[in-house]
Amino acid sequence: MAAQLIPLCVWVETIFGEHKPHRNTLMNWIRNGHIRPVSRKVGREYFCKPNAEYVDPVTGRIERMANCR
Repeated sequence: MAAQLIPLCVWVETIFGEHKPHRNTLMNWIRNGHIRPVSRKVGREYFCKPNAEYVDPVTGRIERMANCR
């Protein structure tokens, strides 16, 4: 059975709590692929898997370099 998708606003609230980033920041993260697995747009809202994570681009580059990829 496939994982259920949750609205991005619910995901952000569970991950960041009261320190959640602004909506514009979230849209930038989505456009630039910083939320993995990738969010999906359904209608007017974005949805993601409950186990989605924010991926820091700098950290990702360092990990790829360390793993010789």
